[in-house]
Amino acid sequence: MSRYTEIRGCIHIHFPLKKLGEKMDLLGRYGEIAGLDFIIINSHTPEKNISKYKKTFQKEGYYGKTLVLTGEETDDCKKQNHLLIIGGNRWYGNKDRVEDVLYKIRESNYVSFIAHPDGFHKLFLLKKEYHWENWEIDGFTGIEVWSMLFDWARDTRIYNLPLRYFGFPSNLKGPTKKVLNLWDRISIKRKVVGIAGLDIHPLPLFFYILDINKSFRYYNIFKGLRNHLLIKGQLTGEHQEDKKKILDGLKEGNLFFANDGLADSSGFFFGTENGEKIMGDTVEKGTTLAVRCPVKATVSIIFNGSIISEEETREKKFFVAKDGIYRAEVKLNNSPWIFSNHIRVI
Repeated sequence: MSRYTEIRGCIHIHFPLKKLGEKMDLLGRYGEIAGLDFIIINSHTPEKNISKYKKTFQKEGYYGKTLVLTGEETDDCKKQNHLLIIGGNRWYGNKDRVEDVLYKIRESNYVSFIAHPDGFHKLFLLKKEYHWENWEIDGFTGIEVWSMLFDWARDTRIYNLPLRYFGFPSNLKGPTKKVLNLWDRISIKRKVVGIAGLDIHPLPLFFYILDINKSFRYYNIFKGLRNHLLIKGQLTGEHQEDKKKILDGLKEGNLFFANDGLADSSGFFFGTENGEKIMGDTVEKGTTLAVRCPVKATVSIIFNGSIISEEETREKKFFVAKDGIYRAEVKLNNSPWIFSNHIRVI
């Protein structure tokens, strides 16, 4: 049995900066309604009066049972190369190059994730592209492998909006092959942590009224794409101590992410049989790894970017004889459900 505690949270949440300070408790309450242990807000770097919004970072803490952390989403002067920064207590953006931001935080205990690296949609006839263009730079913790916003919006148009709306969240397609391949390729060289992000914003009034199922309200969106961290010990209810546990889990990649809108993925496990080694860890050749799912589903094992096993099961064990990186993907009723982080074999 694993010696870790599983906690659940959502990352990459937006809320108007002018109202964020006074509404932090509301977002925390929405997180509690959704059964979350933490949420991470990644506001865009203010273009003006940046010092005015520094107090936003001082508002983080527990609101009810949910820990609300404040971070940042920055980009370069071309509005590309979006980067999520988590753990800081001030703004780091407004730089011509995102490399400069990574340089500034390199000695910190913060974590950083490339946001929606192949972000594209044409939701209302307007083409929107927010790509990560510079893969030559290094220093980021990981990648937002699955973006809820861009997953849903990529195939949504005005003519199919009702169908897309009523099919949500079951019609999410999962991370693109391009991003998964990229994640695997870079991870062979060094640890690159994968997360899921919502990139959710408040709905404009017109769409708020049309949201008859309340599918895109925060308290319901928080039930969808979630990150499940395995932390050592328990959350204590103390802000700074628990923040460190979450940052450590993100940095090490001790997590999986899933579309819990399909089914609750809590209890999923990928690691050694005795639970001592988990996602994000390194094991030696000759180790037996185990995958356990909450329900019977299609489990795929990916080694160095290639599927080596796929079967309908609830539990699978396999022997690792080669150096490289292993991860698990799970489909439920042919829909993408769970994605683990890598285990490295040496």
